[in-house]
This record gives sequence, structure tokens and C-alpha cells, in this order.
Amino acid sequence: MGKKPGILTLKEFFTVAEIPGYLLLSIPLISFFTVRQRNMDDHATIDSSAVIQILFVAISFIISFYFLFLSKKNSPELLFKAPQKYLLLYILLCFVSMIWSSDIYMTGYRAFEALTYLLLLTLIVQRLISRLSFQNVIEWAILYITWGIFWSIMGDLKWAGISYLLWPFKSSRLAAPIFFFIALFLTKRNFNKYLIIAFTVLSLSNKVFFGIAFGMLGFFFGNVKYRGLFVLLGFSFAIAYALWGDLVLQNTLFYGREGIGMRYTSGRNMIWALSWEHYLQQPIFGYGYVAGENDLLFSHFKGVITTHNFVLSALIGTGFMGALMLIGYFISAFFTAISDVFENSKWKVAFVSTIIMTAIVSLTAPGLGARVYGSWIPVVFMITLISGLKLKAEEEIKKS
Repeated sequence: MGKKPGILTLKEFFTVAEIPGYLLLSIPLISFFTVRQRNMDDHATIDSSAVIQILFVAISFIISFYFLFLSKKNSPELLFKAPQKYLLLYILLCFVSMIWSSDIYMTGYRAFEALTYLLLLTLIVQRLISRLSFQNVIEWAILYITWGIFWSIMGDLKWAGISYLLWPFKSSRLAAPIFFFIALFLTKRNFNKYLIIAFTVLSLSNKVFFGIAFGMLGFFFGNVKYRGLFVLLGFSFAIAYALWGDLVLQNTLFYGREGIGMRYTSGRNMIWALSWEHYLQQPIFGYGYVAGENDLLFSHFKGVITTHNFVLSALIGTGFMGALMLIGYFISAFFTAISDVFENSKWKVAFVSTIIMTAIVSLTAPGLGARVYGSWIPVVFMITLISGLKLKAEEEIKKS
């Protein structure tokens, strides 16, 4: 990949994306200072915290729309390229689902929120790839998730007290893993690398362990060294399983669970079964983005706000067409990551492994398909970033 002398400075990190960057970096601060714990019974209540977040989304939309479509300094090209175009189509379908939603205001606002963050993230990535080297785009992403981890710890300290610092690794457990492979392979900041690895592995999250395990399939798309490592790891696991059987799975992928299998998934199996049955009653259109999911889950579970599965969330909200669009989004992201412009280097390995991680997390945690929450922003940011770097590489090839 192209190189440029000098690693990204902290000053550049905070200033290079200008106003759109400030907006993204302010999200964890707004959450820290305004978000409160409340009962699920008043999930739709518009209080001062909600008003601040609504105003923030409105401001972010105006700024993002202006710079992408009205200002000559930026171009919306990246937004209309795959895989972003699939997510854009899904969001537009979410708006359409207001027609059959039980709560058109909830569906409309959440769709508007999703569109806003897609525009904001696309704008930021567009600025990064036009102003930074390939390496420093990665360094910006690494500093961004480090910033997120810090504020996540601060938020958890706010609710749990100083004792939380005894084991703080559950902070940012839906965001840090998305950056695991680019931290492992690409960053030159060792402190940040080991910080992200620590908060990924020591979160002791089973979905993350699955993401790491399946993410190693990305090694196959690298050069001989990475393919050899892939074969070595595969043989090592096979030998270990032959010697110790299910004990290997119990202490890795299913660590901390009472057994091995879908019944030991913290209740996800029940949520997924109920969601599938509910979807089958109205498979064409679903029940309305977010509102349909809320109606189902709030009436059967306490404290559950999404299906923890992007396919099921899409099916319930927008029917099979919405699910197809999101599946297309991840398939397109995978083909973007294996593009020949990245060659068979550690860049391709990191990107393919990252896409696999984003898919695993999105299939098992709150995020895409549902409202902007959990892994939504990290996943969309990372996929857009990889897409942006592909566009940057293509443009450099044309110039050479």
C-alpha cells in the first residue's frame, strides 16, 4: 500500500476530519453526560436526554448532507458504491415501512437516525482517504476506537463505581472487537494495539471468540506465510480436539457456558425462535422498522431491545426484502475486502478477517438491522473505511 512519512499525530487525529470528525468523537461524550438508566416501560419517553440526542442527530444530518451534496469540497461517490449502496437502500426501505408500522414516529425517527449516521460516517471516511496516507487512515481508526474505549470505561464507572476498574474489559465489548484484526496486523502504535487486543479477548465474550476463530479464515487470502499460519492453526485445533474433545470448545468458543450448543446462548435461542415465528406471520413487509421489533420483544422479554441478529431484525422490521439488502451489504463488503487492489498482503488478511468479525458480531449482538445502537456505528464505520481504502487504492492505480 502507499506510504507517507510520519505517523498520525494526536492533533491531526482531532482535526483532520474537521466538523464531521468532531461530531463523531462527541457521541461518547454525549452518551456519558446525558444517557440515564431507565425502565423499559418508558423506552419511548422523550425526556431531556432524548431531546439532546434528537438535536444532535438533526445537526449531524444537516452538516453531513451539506458537505456531501452541496459543498464542492466533498463528493458523495463513496455513498453510492457497494457496499454502502445496499445499506442506503435498506434505510430507504425502513422509511417506507412507516406505512405499516404500529408507531410511524418511532420508525421514521430511527430511520432518519440511521441515514444520518451513514451519511456522517461516509463523509468522515471520504475526508480521511483524501487527506491521509493508507497507514494514517488506519491509525485514525485505531485512535478512534481507543477514544471510544476510554469513554466506555468512564460510562461504566459512572454506573458501577470505582470497583469496576478491577475488571474493566467488558467496556466497549461491541466496538473494540471490530477493530481487533486491523490492530493486530496494521497499526504501528503498539500501546493501542495491545489495548484493543486486551479489551477484545478479556471481554470473555463468546461472540467475540467466534469472531476471532472464524476471522482467522481471512488468513487464507494472504500470502504463503499467512496461509501456512492458517493451516498450522487448523491442524493445532484438530489435534487438540482429537485429544481433549469437547473440553477444547468448552474452554474456548463456549468459555463460561454450562455446555456446548445453541441452548447455552444467554437466551438468544429463545429470542431467535420467537422472532422467526413472529416473522412468518407477516413475511412480505414485516411490522415496521424498530417499532415492530419493540412490540414483539417488550411484550415477551425484560430489558431486550433487539433480536441480537441483523437478519431477524431486518425480517421483523422490513420483511424479506430488507433482510436481502443487509445480507447483500455483508457479501459486498466481503468482496470489497478480497479485491485485488489490496494484493495478498497483511492488508487483505486484516480486511477479510475484519469483515468476518463484523458479520459474526452483527449476527449475535445489537447492531445493524435494528436501531443505531451497540455495534451499529463501529460495523458501518469499518466497512465504509475498507470500501474507502479500496477506492483510494483504485484512484492511485489510475494515476500511476
